[in-house]
Amino acid sequence: MASRRTDRIDEWRKRVDELCYDGEHVEHRVDLERATVVVTTQRVLAFVPHTAGPDFRHVDRPNVGTVSLETSQRLTALCAGVIAAFAGVATLEMATSVAVSSVAPSADFESIAPLPGSGLVVGFVETVLAAIETGLLLLQWSVLLVGGAALVAAVGLIAYYVRSRTRLLVVRVSGDDDLVIPVRGTDLEDELVADLEAAIRPAPGSTPAHEGRASEHGRVDLEESG
Repeated sequence: MASRRTDRIDEWRKRVDELCYDGEHVEHRVDLERATVVVTTQRVLAFVPHTAGPDFRHVDRPNVGTVSLETSQRLTALCAGVIAAFAGVATLEMATSVAVSSVAPSADFESIAPLPGSGLVVGFVETVLAAIETGLLLLQWSVLLVGGAALVAAVGLIAYYVRSRTRLLVVRVSGDDDLVIPVRGTDLEDELVADLEAAIRPAPGSTPAHEGRASEHGRVDLEESG
């Protein structure tokens, strides 16, 4: 389905002239890797099949504001990654700095050795102490695993943040949603923003309509007076 959608938009990208109004013609065209932006005498046309919005949008040129390159990023993932990294380092430091032998209880059996039945008591106590030491050792390894998992999660979150950073060509639109077009490194080799913004703005050498009418009236007045 997505392939058919892209093919359909590609066909329209090749036939932009069919979308022009009477008297309208193409003045500037930018073919990006994942989009096409066309500036006509009246509008800005954008073909953006790889975004969540409409595949095609058009905006009257007077409603277009600035054109800029921006970066979209998920700071939440970065913050979570940094927190997970700190938690992992702190957990590993705590687990490796405390030795099991220093916290495990111990007993002195010399004082009870001469007593009758002391062998059974000593054996029972040694079994209990061994079980406690084993439990503490398992707890230490569990803490180490938790710290390692936190570091792995931190690496994953930071990697996700890096991958989520997207360069966007943003065309500001007055009174409507902005045109947001994803771009890649190959799209930025030329002066993309400057050329596109210059094409959207009125030509520097163009004559305003009221001046044209004034000069025309002036010629008429001269002809009548002659």
